[in-house]
Amino acid sequence: MGKFYDSIPPELIPWLLKQEVFWVATAPLNPEGHVNVSPKGVRDSLHVVSPTRVWYQDLTGSGIETISHLRENGRVTLMFSAFEGPPRIVRLFGTGTYHEFGSPEYDALITPETRRPGSRAAIVIDVHKVGSSCGYAVPYYEFKGHRQVLLDYFAKREDADRADPNAHGEKGLKAYWEQTNSHSIDGLPGIANAPKVERMPQFREEMRRADTSENGEVQENRAKSANGSAGANSTVLIKTGALGRKRVEEWAVAFALGIVVAAVYVKVAGAV
Repeated sequence: MGKFYDSIPPELIPWLLKQEVFWVATAPLNPEGHVNVSPKGVRDSLHVVSPTRVWYQDLTGSGIETISHLRENGRVTLMFSAFEGPPRIVRLFGTGTYHEFGSPEYDALITPETRRPGSRAAIVIDVHKVGSSCGYAVPYYEFKGHRQVLLDYFAKREDADRADPNAHGEKGLKAYWEQTNSHSIDGLPGIANAPKVERMPQFREEMRRADTSENGEVQENRAKSANGSAGANSTVLIKTGALGRKRVEEWAVAFALGIVVAAVYVKVAGAV
C-alpha cells in the first residue's frame, strides 16, 4: 500500500543513493505541450543534502526539456525503482532550480574534481512530498555496467573548446549548447548563460569514466557476445571499490537522521 511523507524518510536515503538509474519528469504549463521523462544513469549523480533537498549533476544531451520546464514553472518529480531485492518505487515531488555551468551556485556544488565531461548544470530539488509504493509489477533486472559513450563524446567536445583561444571551438561543447540546447521542443527557452562563460570546461580524468565515484575504483569488463567473444564496442564498467568522500558523508547524514528520529520517538513514547 502506498505511503506519503512530507520529507525523505532517513531509512530511504541509503537506498536512493544506491540506485544506478532514476527518472526525472517535468512538463510545460501549456496543456498541448510535451511532458518529458529523462533517465539519469551515471555513477553518483544524485546527492542528498537534507530530507527536503536533493540535487544531481545534469549532463548535456540532445534536448533541454528539464531545464526549459524548470525555467517556466519549477515542477519536477524524481522516480526510483528497485530492480533487485524487495520491490519498491519512490517518487520525490518538488520544486526544481537549475544552475548553469559557470554560475557561482554551480561552482559551489560541482568542482573541477567532481565535474563530468559535458556537465551543463546542477539541478536542485526542494522536496515537498515523498511517495513510496510497492512496485510489485516492476521486473527484475541485472545491472551490468554504465555506458561510456556520452562522456567520451563530450570529452572530445570539451577538448575542442580548450584548443580554441576563446574557449569556444567550432565543434566544442559551448557550440553544441547553442545549437541544440537553446530551446525545448515546444519553443521554451533553455540554457542561456553557459555558452557565454569565458573559462574553459575542466574535469578530472578519472571522472571521464562513467563508473567512477569520488576516490573510487573502477574495473573494466567486456560484455561477451553470443559466441563468447568480446565485441568491439561492448565495454561496460563494473562497480567496485570504495565510496567517495561526499557519498560517505551523505550516508552519514542518513544514519544521523535515523538516530534523531528514533530519539524523538523514544522521548514521545516515554512521555505517554
